[in-house]
Amino acid sequence: MARPNNARPEVAANKAYLDGVAKTLVERLFGPDGPPWGTTFEELEELVVQLGQTVSRELLRQALQKQAAGTIPAERQQCPGCRQTPSPGDPEPRILTTRVGEAEWSEPSAYCTACRRAFFPSVGESGD
Repeated sequence: MARPNNARPEVAANKAYLDGVAKTLVERLFGPDGPPWGTTFEELEELVVQLGQTVSRELLRQALQKQAAGTIPAERQQCPGCRQTPSPGDPEPRILTTRVGEAEWSEPSAYCTACRRAFFPSVGESGD
């Protein structure tokens, strides 16, 4: 059964590239003739799920690491409590459980001497 195409614009804009990646993977995994006869649909589906999860975890890891290593926007360089300029802290390891497994990266941190509060500039308010 076909599903409606609710792809994000970034996915739709890269569909041709992603189709090419899939074609290249099929040829690398099975050769030019595709999967050998006798390969079950269940085996193919399990392989595809594992490949998708592996790509998803790595894409998420790299995107989070690049974002954390980037310049913190000016509006995030203030204490969310008192709006004073905090002292930058050492990056802290962050691990979150996602739909594709654990995501781990080094998150920039800050400390406000006025509030005596440590926080992550990536989180705008407490509980975000």
